[in-house]
Amino acid sequence: MLFLNIEDDLKMIQALYIFQSNSKDLLYNKSFQSEEKLEMFESFFSALQTFVSELTDDSKESLNTIELGAYFVLITRISEFLLDLVIITDREDIKEVQKLIPKINEIILSYQDLFTDWDGKPEKFEMFDLKIIKLILSDKKLIAGSSLTTDQSTILKSIWEQKGSLSDQLREDLSKERDELMNQYLNEKNFLEKYKISKKLIDISEKLRDDEKFIEYQAESKFLKDEIKDRKLRLQYYLDRVKESLEYSRYAETYSCLYSFCIKLEDLADTTFIMKYRTLAETLLKRDKIPKDKFKESLQEISKIEQEFNENVSLDSL
Repeated sequence: MLFLNIEDDLKMIQALYIFQSNSKDLLYNKSFQSEEKLEMFESFFSALQTFVSELTDDSKESLNTIELGAYFVLITRISEFLLDLVIITDREDIKEVQKLIPKINEIILSYQDLFTDWDGKPEKFEMFDLKIIKLILSDKKLIAGSSLTTDQSTILKSIWEQKGSLSDQLREDLSKERDELMNQYLNEKNFLEKYKISKKLIDISEKLRDDEKFIEYQAESKFLKDEIKDRKLRLQYYLDRVKESLEYSRYAETYSCLYSFCIKLEDLADTTFIMKYRTLAETLLKRDKIPKDKFKESLQEISKIEQEFNENVSLDSL
């Protein structure tokens, strides 16, 4: 899958997707939003992508149009390659976009090998991507406009309305689960754990079709993610100094940096990880009182700290 974007103030076409009709695999995604917005509203765009994927499953016609708040979702079945082209556009631009669809189809058809024998390497989409951008930019009637992120609540409600109502029992169960998670969230001190819980709260709020809580937890999740990234960046200073001081056998400095590093890991890494390196820091103070081979082992363990830190404090696994 190729995931690229251009600035959100360029287009009234909000997003363009290409799905494999049978597997529903996303082969191409062009989101006309800024990088900042894509990250800030990550959960919203994920929910939107899931929704349009489900729409292609229900679409039996060669062209299908579905209303989504102030926007329209246009689905075009490209039977030659078993592909579904999905475009989200502003309501007032639907006629212009419909004129553009045959030209987009022509580009897709000219890249037969790309879609029939794709090996998963995104760089192979680069020329295709440039042609799509050039085509859309050529239509000045589509330049400038709104952004999906300014009307999240309406769009989410429109998505959920098309999925049918929840049973009373399911709503009750989900509400209870969310309340329990919220209590965990309020009592949790570890930032990684709080971030993990915030993602679950977003998921349950989506299932409950609660747009206010969905948007609230999405903002909270973004704050936590930024805080974790910022703290990791600041902690890198101590990791660099530990590495340098070890290289030149300045063990007093290594101890000082390692100890400070462990203190600043509070509420970020798990206790086992912190205690391991606090213990190793203590061995630096007692180096004259422990066997040389034991001290050498401790130095080797300390040299692994950056790798273990990145594995232990990682957003990728959450």
